[in-house]
Amino acid sequence: MKKVILMSLQTEKLEISPARYQLLDELADRGYETYVFINGHLKQRKQFTSICHVINVRTMSNKEIRNKIRDISPQVVIASTYEDMDAIYFLPWCMKKTAFYYYNLEIYTLYMPKEQRFDEWRIHFRSICLYLCNKTKEIIYTKKIEAFTIQDEMRKQISAKYHISHKNTLLIPNSYTFDDTKIRDNPGEGVIYTGAVLRWALSEQLDELVRVKNIPLTLAGWIDPAYKKQIDELKETNSNITFVEQQLSPEEHTRYLQKYAVGLIWYGISQDENIRYMGLSSGKMFKYLSMGKPVIAVKCPGITNEIRKYKIGIVINSISQLEDAYCRIMKKYAYYQKNVIETYKKIYDYKLVIQPFLDYIDNNLR
Repeated sequence: MKKVILMSLQTEKLEISPARYQLLDELADRGYETYVFINGHLKQRKQFTSICHVINVRTMSNKEIRNKIRDISPQVVIASTYEDMDAIYFLPWCMKKTAFYYYNLEIYTLYMPKEQRFDEWRIHFRSICLYLCNKTKEIIYTKKIEAFTIQDEMRKQISAKYHISHKNTLLIPNSYTFDDTKIRDNPGEGVIYTGAVLRWALSEQLDELVRVKNIPLTLAGWIDPAYKKQIDELKETNSNITFVEQQLSPEEHTRYLQKYAVGLIWYGISQDENIRYMGLSSGKMFKYLSMGKPVIAVKCPGITNEIRKYKIGIVINSISQLEDAYCRIMKKYAYYQKNVIETYKKIYDYKLVIQPFLDYIDNNLR
């Protein structure tokens, strides 16, 4: 049987990375024996039926990781973050019978918020040193791999600016598999935002939430403790806004989102180009759309164009315009939902967009 290793050394929480666990599902369907190298114990192991073997590398050195890969002798190795590069960056140069890939989910930049640079200058200095080392490893790895994937043309250009590019580049949106059973006849009500509420990403517009008074809005996920006082004040003045701090499994997350009518895509204005040019790497956008939910997005490069082009939601300039956008969508909900479903099936469905990458792997086995 063909063997494939997926490197996932950034975290032990594979369930928060649909791009990875969906890829494993598709590889298993194509007859691959799947291995996952992960930094810890795989949570909710039973739900990942497509994974044949889990390798916990937390107590392993990089040399031991490389030796383990050699022992498995896979036909394919897929890395996805700079943490993966730290262990395997030169393996493509010496494992001639194995095809290596970079399944890129983020653009690795040096950016650190100004406040953090001043308050934690030792950490900032250390991050500069680590960045130079890790970026070098990433470049070395990328020079010898078979192919590289990134989400869209815009992010491909940004990635090249940070010295990561490849002649065989495939554009694979960070989407979800479409499932009709996840779409409810009753769309629910209210706006849902899921994800982290972070000071470095959303501070500039969080103040404007005080002006959102007439529609139900829920923000769910991890909330930065720095916002506690501000959130307590909002709860007193805006009873329509709910903050829920939670971490859910993929199934629980889907059931939770089904209660809401519209998804909110909200990325702050950031100097970090990985955030500023979010584009088709926005997992939250694809999660909402895959469930047939129209979206409202605060203007963001890449995302804005898709929403306007396919009429799958409304773009706003600031959170203060959220109420009007929500009311407009609810008045024509069937129209927006129809556009979402038709567009998703034709353009974004993960089972559709991942096929060129899988075909490329199959056609370039050594």
